Amino acid sequence: MIDCNDLFGFSKTKVGGHTSRSMMLVEMSSLVRAMPVNITKEDIKKAVIEENILNKPTLVSRKKTFRHLTEIYGLDVSKPVFRVFWALAHSDFESLPALCLICAYARDPQLRFSFELIRKLKLGQVLSRTEMEQYLELGFPDRFSPAMKKSMAQNVNTTWTFGGHLMGRAKKVRQIPNPRPVSALYAMLVGYFSGLRGEHLLDSAYASLVAPSRSILQSSLSLAAAKGLFRLKQAGGIVEFDFSNLLTTKEMELLNESN
Repeated sequence: MIDCNDLFGFSKTKVGGHTSRSMMLVEMSSLVRAMPVNITKEDIKKAVIEENILNKPTLVSRKKTFRHLTEIYGLDVSKPVFRVFWALAHSDFESLPALCLICAYARDPQLRFSFELIRKLKLGQVLSRTEMEQYLELGFPDRFSPAMKKSMAQNVNTTWTFGGHLMGRAKKVRQIPNPRPVSALYAMLVGYFSGLRGEHLLDSAYASLVAPSRSILQSSLSLAAAKGLFRLKQAGGIVEFDFSNLLTTKEMELLNESN
C-alpha cells in the first residue's frame, strides 16, 4: 500500500489544528474570494503575511493565521486533497462550508474522533461543550490539559456548526446537512484517497459528513456526474467511481498501485 498521507495531502500529525482554532471558515472564504484557482502555497503565504489580505492587526497574528490554515488545510496545491478542494470551492462557493469540513476532517485526528459523538446525536438533541470535552478525553486520555480540552471542544463544535451538523451559538443543537453535488463529490474523492471503494464509500463516515442517507447522497452524486465533474457507474448493486478528470496521470497511477 502506498502512503496516502504523504502523497495525497492527508496529515500524519497526532494533534490537529483544532487545538488552536476552528476550521477558520471566515478566513478561507476570504481567500477563495480574493485569490485565483491557479496559485502556489507561497502565493497564499505572501497574500496572508505580506499583503495582509485577511486584515489581521499585527504581523504576529498574520503569521499565526497562516500557520493555523496550513495545519488545517495543508495549502499545498501539489497534493490533490487541497488542490481539488481549492478548485471545487471556486466552482461552487456555496459548497465551501462542507468542503472545508471534509478537508479539515481528513487532516485532524481530534475532529475525526469527535464526529463519532456527533453522528450519535438525534435530530434536535442538544450538545454541550462539556460533553464534547469528556468525549475527547475518552479518545485522547491524559493528552490535553483541562484548558486545552475546553478550547478544543469549543473549536470542534464551531466547526461542526459551520459544517451544518450543529446549529446555534451558545446552545448547540444537532441538525442534518444536505449535500450539494460538489460537496458530495469531494467527500467521495477524499474517502477514495483514504482507501475506500465502491459501496464502502457510500456507507462511510465521509458520506455521513455531507448527507443524511445513501439515497440523498447518490442523488447529489448523480447530479455531479451529469455535470461532468466525474464519472459514476451504478448497476446491479455495483458502484464504481472514476475521478480521473480531477487528477493527474501520476496520481491515478499511484491510486491504481494502492488497490
